[in-house]
Amino acid sequence: MKKTWLSAILILCLGACYTPLNNSGVATTKPWLEVSGKKLDFDGKQYDSCYQFNIHFWPPEAVEQIDLQKSCISACCWRSDQDEVTLDFNKNFERDLAYYGRAKKYSPDKITFKVTHSNLVNTTKVTVTPRGVIKNNGLVKLSYKEYENPSRLAQLEAMSRQLQTRRNAYLNEQRQQQDEAARNSKKKNKEEQSAEARAKALLVRKAGTKIDTYFYEMNKTYTRQGAVFMLSERILNTSPLNTQGDYSISCHAQARTGINSKKLKASSFSCGTWRVSLQDETVLPDDRKALQIMQQQ
Repeated sequence: MKKTWLSAILILCLGACYTPLNNSGVATTKPWLEVSGKKLDFDGKQYDSCYQFNIHFWPPEAVEQIDLQKSCISACCWRSDQDEVTLDFNKNFERDLAYYGRAKKYSPDKITFKVTHSNLVNTTKVTVTPRGVIKNNGLVKLSYKEYENPSRLAQLEAMSRQLQTRRNAYLNEQRQQQDEAARNSKKKNKEEQSAEARAKALLVRKAGTKIDTYFYEMNKTYTRQGAVFMLSERILNTSPLNTQGDYSISCHAQARTGINSKKLKASSFSCGTWRVSLQDETVLPDDRKALQIMQQQ
């Protein structure tokens, strides 16, 4: 009877030290130790569990030195696979110092977790070495000292200057190429505009009289009918053809027409599409209207 009372008192004392049950129905000895899954035998006793450490670090960059998944921080780990976890914050110190020229050495350099489970009190326990390094809220506060490798820093500085010099040279070359392309484009546009102007002038010289005659006859037709035809301007639209120096020019005339001078409306009349060759200095009709104009007496 006395042993029974002692066992009960022992269980109550142990239970008083544990945190409330988590989602898996298992108590843990630390608030930051979580058990997300468990495996039970035929007697209902736990023989395995998946645990996870809900911890965070200061300084925050210390987390870069560890694998969060393998350390059971970002994912849970089964005790049967891994019941002990060691966080080594200085394992990459020498490598980082040699490569970056600067590196932090943390203290403590390692933290070890040992996870066990007691079916007697249905509690998962974690032992941390060194003791007291983790707060109840899961904060792992580390101290550190920053070291420098002067020769590597000088090397990196020289490399940085060299890269900047190359970058400046590249950007300067790019600007020069862009300026050259802009000048060439401007020159080409001027040449095209000049060629288009010469093509229009050639059309006017070769077929301008025929086009004027066509509209003169149109005016006479309107007059005979007692109507009004007032030609305002002639519009020439130029498009380059595949052959060098050849252009297609569409001709339209803007006019105002009506039954009398008080009732006029804006009208547009085609004066044909023409094929103009600057090299041959020829102007040929390229549609039915242009052919009609060229064949008129």
